[in-house]
Amino acid sequence: MSIVSITKASKLTGKSRQTLYKHLQNGQLSLSTDVNGSKGLDTSELIRVYGQLKIDKLTTVQVDTTRHELTKQINNNVNIDSQQLTELEKELALSKLKIEEQQKQLDLKQDTINAKQETIDSLKTALKLLEHSQDKSGTIEPPKEDNVSEPQKNGISVDDNGNTGLLGRLKKLFN
Repeated sequence: MSIVSITKASKLTGKSRQTLYKHLQNGQLSLSTDVNGSKGLDTSELIRVYGQLKIDKLTTVQVDTTRHELTKQINNNVNIDSQQLTELEKELALSKLKIEEQQKQLDLKQDTINAKQETIDSLKTALKLLEHSQDKSGTIEPPKEDNVSEPQKNGISVDDNGNTGLLGRLKKLFN
């Protein structure tokens, strides 16, 4: 905060100068030194001891006038003509459309990810069920390869007459 003289502190607090000197002597207040080396009372110290400070109307008016002048200067420095404004509005609208399109693409990708995760979860559940049923029934052994003919080993089905594949199965059906 700032450091003020005893007279100014008296006006800010509404206390007499004698009261402030008395509080300095008994230790309720303490003196501070500002950057220039002059002694006075820190406003934060006054607030700590006496509460809210009184501000005179002249200071308030000066602050309001300064704020008004500053706002006026800002408004004068920011001059955008209607053509620039229209161009900026178009750019803003285009940017919004791009953002919406990217959001749609992101939503589609998220839906795909969610669908794949559901598939993974259902496959995990099915695997657990298979493992559970396998544990109950015992181990499942693969078929012995001794009784399998050579075409069957290669994944080709063979009927009794030596016909292979789809043709053999069709003949078997219609005979």
